[in-house]
Amino acid sequence: MTMTILTSAFATLSILLVVIGVGLLRSDKTVSERLNLYLAGESTEPVTLAELELSRPFSERVILPMIKGAARIFSWMWPQNRINVLRTRLAMAGNPSGITAGDFVGVKGIALVLVLGVAVLFGFLTQYPLNYFSLLMLMILGVCGFFLPDVWLSRRIKQRQQGLLNALPDALDMLTIAIEAGLSFENALQEIAVKWDNELSREFTRVLRDIGMGQSRRQSLIGLSDRTGVQDIVSFVASLNQAEELGVSIGRVLSVQAEELRVRRRQRAQERANQAPIKIMFPLVFLIFPSIFAVLLGPAVPQLLRSFGS
Repeated sequence: MTMTILTSAFATLSILLVVIGVGLLRSDKTVSERLNLYLAGESTEPVTLAELELSRPFSERVILPMIKGAARIFSWMWPQNRINVLRTRLAMAGNPSGITAGDFVGVKGIALVLVLGVAVLFGFLTQYPLNYFSLLMLMILGVCGFFLPDVWLSRRIKQRQQGLLNALPDALDMLTIAIEAGLSFENALQEIAVKWDNELSREFTRVLRDIGMGQSRRQSLIGLSDRTGVQDIVSFVASLNQAEELGVSIGRVLSVQAEELRVRRRQRAQERANQAPIKIMFPLVFLIFPSIFAVLLGPAVPQLLRSFGS
């Protein structure tokens, strides 16, 4: 009788452990992926740790550890206020590739080392003389390499802000239509977030997520203006918050804002069109005119030389 009870208890415990193990395997994707690697193919040879490491992407195996190491080296010389400014700029750029402020400092350090390494290698191969001028040029190249990622980040911020500016008037029109149709402001934002796929819709998704996590609408919209840094969005957020405080209809405010932003977008397009002749002048003078002169006057140059020689 005792053996029967013990056998039943061990069987129940084994089944329970098997069920718990299967549940853990389903919840842990890393264990599941490694198990698939072990069971993949017809080979019964065990997968080594080196093969598991090589199965990871190159960026995770090589580039990311290099960035982390450079970030630990260069972060101590970067003050905290500069880190905060860099964190804000990364948020304005949309946090590309999920990079943090410390990782971006590591990228700047790697760019500095690469530029200096290429410059030193070039000088060694060409046997360039080492003097004060070459050291000064090396320092200038190092500074340029260190600030090269900032140039890329500024360009990324400008492109993103331009995309937000172009999409904002149409988004306000859609918000106005949705609110006049009876939807709430949050539901109207949800319609844009679901139907659109651009930077503005992703920012609206972030606003809805912040509201769902317990933030007030006012704080979520202020976060939207801080993350984007676009003056039209700042004005749009200020108008919405003021309308909410005064009890004014949001639909009417959105309609006025949409009309104003459409006028601004038209004015910006006209301004860029007026700048086009001035921008065309530089390639026209320095690139096209010399080519035309070479084609037209080139055949006459030998005759002029012969006439002067005689």
